[in-house]
Amino acid sequence: MASLRHIHAYMNERRSIALTDGRTGKVVRVDTEFPANETTVTVWTETSEGPRTARVRLEDVVGAVPR
Repeated sequence: MASLRHIHAYMNERRSIALTDGRTGKVVRVDTEFPANETTVTVWTETSEGPRTARVRLEDVVGAVPR
């Protein structure tokens, strides 16, 4: 699982990330709700149907895809 600090670094570096369900994509937005401290990550993914955005929890982000 990636930390919030890692997610922001991946977004700034435009690195691809991997999700727990096997999809890959790029982070386009990070939202954290207070005081619940729940973080939602918006990811631009490529699917067989075409590009899509997905909103996932921070826990669903595995980390950066190796270059």
